Order: sequence, then C-alpha cells, then structure tokens
Amino acid sequence: MGPEQGGAQEESVILISDDEAESPLGNSVLLVEPLQKPILEDKKAEEIVDEECELVVTFCKQGKVMPHARYDCMTHSFERAECETCSPLENNANICDQCYCYICDKLASECQNWTAPSHCHCNAHNKSTFWKDQRGLALTGVLVMFNLELTDIDADLRHGGNLLIKFVQELSVEYNTYLVGERVSPNSHECFCHPKRGSGQCNICRPRHMELIYRYSDVFALVTTFLNQAEKENPKAAAVMLLGAAKEIALHKDPAQ
Repeated sequence: MGPEQGGAQEESVILISDDEAESPLGNSVLLVEPLQKPILEDKKAEEIVDEECELVVTFCKQGKVMPHARYDCMTHSFERAECETCSPLENNANICDQCYCYICDKLASECQNWTAPSHCHCNAHNKSTFWKDQRGLALTGVLVMFNLELTDIDADLRHGGNLLIKFVQELSVEYNTYLVGERVSPNSHECFCHPKRGSGQCNICRPRHMELIYRYSDVFALVTTFLNQAEKENPKAAAVMLLGAAKEIALHKDPAQ
C-alpha cells in the first residue's frame, strides 16, 4: 500500500506500507491520537505579514484610556497660558470621560470651578508657576505656608491644618471688626449749640465730639482660646496650630498709629 501522507497529516492518521511495517499482522493502519494544541497556538490571533518590511502583527487591541489631566487629553486639544482665569481658552473646556482637573485632582465633570469666571480650572496645566501654586494650595490647604511636601502630610498635620483654617476664618472677622473701630461719646464735651444742655444731650454737636477707639480684647480672647485648645492636641497638630497662629498675629497692626 502506497503512502498517503497528505491526508494522514490532516486527519492525524498515519498509513504504513507493507515494506515499512514491522508488525506480523500485515497491512495495517495505525491511528494516532491528535496532539494537544500548543498553548501559544491557542492564544495566537490572525497574522498580518508584510514581507517587504519583515513585519508580523499577531495581536492588536485598542488601548484603554486611563485617567489623565486635561492638558494631556488625546481627544481634545489644549491651549496653554501662564495665567488665564477669566474664561476658557480655545477648546480647554471640552473634556472626555477620563479628564481630571489639575487643581482639584478629581474628575473634571465634578469640578465646580471648571469654567467659573475668575477661576477657570480648565486652563490649568503643570507648566505654569501660577497654576502649580494653585494646585499646591488646593491640595495642602493652609499647610502651604509651611512649605511641606504632599508626601509629608499625614492625618495629624491635616487635623491641625483644619483647626487652623477655622481659627483663621474666625480671626479674620474679629480683626476686621477691630480695624473698623468703635465710635463712642466722650465723658464730657462743651456744647456750643445749647449751652444749657448737659454733656451728650445735644444731637447737633454730639457727632462732632465722638471718639474712635479700637478694642483688641475680642481678638485677644479668640487667640487665647485657640492656644489653649492647641495644648490639648497631639504634638504635630499643636505645632501647626501654634505656628500658624503666630504667623497670623504677627501681621496685625495698630490702626491708631
């Protein structure tokens, strides 16, 4: 029997001739179990061969778009400027699903200041000193005054920073009230409109004799309460609170001078 090699390979069947057979059974057909397919063959995809360039592409899949800052978006073009907060530049307001706000460090779709006048976070990028400072302020809050790295800020420092922010806001209100001052009537002044009227009884000349005084007592009381609170906190939080309070108070001035 002549060998039929072509069909044998396709059907995994080997036909053996009489001359090549060593078995005493005579003409025989040996059935061979199909070999298990190699792992690589299972995973192999269709091939595209370019013989001229000797290039073979066996697998191709569209890449997944990862979260990225707006200025790195491959879908929408970005216009750079050092400091533009009035309105969005060119197509900077356009976003894809994975665009992040460089300032807020969250999805651009969740940024409340993305196109807000005087903010326009859509124009922010990492090549601008102005926007870098804005990002640092947004991420570190009041702790930016200590020039700390983001990796150095832990829960204790943030806790102290949160207490300091609240204090600074309250202190600003009290200090502004102190700067405005308070007008009070003097204990005695001479009335030229109605000589027979007593001190402070003449509504005509009384405003001319009002004295402007500045009371720092409310500011002092607020600072004292905050310092007492700092002593009860852990060392890191207390350090932030004390140093922050000292920096704020050092800027206070006497408006009477």
